[in-house]
Amino acid sequence: MKIKLLILFLAFINTEYSSSQNDTIRGKIISSINMKKPIGDIYIFEKGTTNGTIADSLGIFTLVSKSQKEIYVLEISVGNYSNKTYKYKSSWSKRKKTKSIVINAECKINKEKARKDWKSGTPKLYINSGIAPVENSIEDKIFEKKYNIEYVELGCEAKIYECVTEYNFYIIKVLDIKYKREWRKTKREEIVGVEDYSNTIKTCLD
Repeated sequence: MKIKLLILFLAFINTEYSSSQNDTIRGKIISSINMKKPIGDIYIFEKGTTNGTIADSLGIFTLVSKSQKEIYVLEISVGNYSNKTYKYKSSWSKRKKTKSIVINAECKINKEKARKDWKSGTPKLYINSGIAPVENSIEDKIFEKKYNIEYVELGCEAKIYECVTEYNFYIIKVLDIKYKREWRKTKREEIVGVEDYSNTIKTCLD
């Protein structure tokens, strides 16, 4: 019995010692578009292993390595962003401040596109929708004609939420300036980013 207890104790000590030799990888995932957490679940894995985790609501993650290395290769996946491979140095695990990791995105739909569309008379407002698009009502069609705006359903297309929000923010700002808040009375509720705009953006143009 004493021998069995000794073996268990030694196994426990060995496990604890091995674990203490491994690094705790800490990071914060942010979007290159707005330097905030990207929309969607963020998955982080050590490349070539099943060792992974999911970032929290702030984009922060903690991952204990399976073995000690000088550089850990991380595979990061989030929403409609392109997957990112990132080299994380072992020395960074000793940092007091969490290491920021930027996920890059190229926006085809953005504020500059919104500016051009407005000037050319073809502005849009992007709408959240499910698998099956919701057809515009008579009121929606009247709205589109009155304000010369086209509602566009996102559906399940691979568009980055932050890019679409940036586009809509510009159009919303212009509508607020030109029509005050009158246009809001008959708008669709599913406009992407409209609540964020109301909370964070003042009605002014850059």
